[in-house]
Amino acid sequence: VNPVAHNVPSRKRLDEANAWLQEQGWSVVWRETAGSDDAQRFAAEAAEQHVDLVIGCGGDGTVNGIANGLVGSESTMGTIPAGMSNIWAREIGLDKRPLEAVQKMVLGDRRLIDTGRAGRRHFVLFIGYGIDAAVIQAVPSSAKDRLGAASYLIPAARQALSWKPKPIAVRVDGVERMMDVLMAVVGNTRLYAGITKITPIAIADDGQLDACIYCGRGKRDIVFHAMRTLLQLHRKSPKVLYRHARRVEFDWDEPLPAQVDGEALLDCPREVVVVPQSLWVATPSALPSSMFSRPSFAQAAELSLTQPRRG
Repeated sequence: VNPVAHNVPSRKRLDEANAWLQEQGWSVVWRETAGSDDAQRFAAEAAEQHVDLVIGCGGDGTVNGIANGLVGSESTMGTIPAGMSNIWAREIGLDKRPLEAVQKMVLGDRRLIDTGRAGRRHFVLFIGYGIDAAVIQAVPSSAKDRLGAASYLIPAARQALSWKPKPIAVRVDGVERMMDVLMAVVGNTRLYAGITKITPIAIADDGQLDACIYCGRGKRDIVFHAMRTLLQLHRKSPKVLYRHARRVEFDWDEPLPAQVDGEALLDCPREVVVVPQSLWVATPSALPSSMFSRPSFAQAAELSLTQPRRG
């Protein structure tokens, strides 16, 4: 649990979920994060102890930390929605009430999905370069805690008015193009910022990522890109490169700011690769989503346990 996350559920609601899990025969341990690396560390410790299900209550940063702790293990990641916009929870249709979210995961399916990797950091959702990352870096945590998504409005307007394109050599699976890049997103899932879809045909378990690279000269192109993306017309633009890819590489003289799953990166990795079938996730059963191409690996009978299990 990230106790300082925006919109974190009350302890009463979390206790309801805890009581239900114990009634189902689960042995449950609760831990609260106090720093940015705690979610990953707690999850890695859980994986080493072969804990069956690790549920993060927080926003996208908490989900990302847990994913990095569990990647490559047999432990399954779940989430209770909190934060400004828990995009993973929205992608798989989880209820904001902790009890209902936990029930949907425990009585649902277990799936093996891909992750992306940029440098040493894995991501579940996407990595962004350019304007969006500059906006995220400009907003302090205190403002996000007070204002939520509204804290991004002024920095976004400032960046849109002042951002200059960077000439960058972009290689997508080895094919190189020289481009004036305004923003680049390499996604494993579809929703972006909770309001639109930059990579609307991404599939989370197909062994590929989706790269969407916006090019142009300045304010006019930025405004048109934003409008087309909101209308889901951006993939038809001649100034947008959209490709399925296993590897995306950037060669630049001046690095772009970068963010992973909505969290600013201190470094700026030049290479993004897919890590196929690397993370187990719990999802509701019969999930009505085209974001998954493979069948689930476990049904309710395998996650709703008659023997004590650990979460």
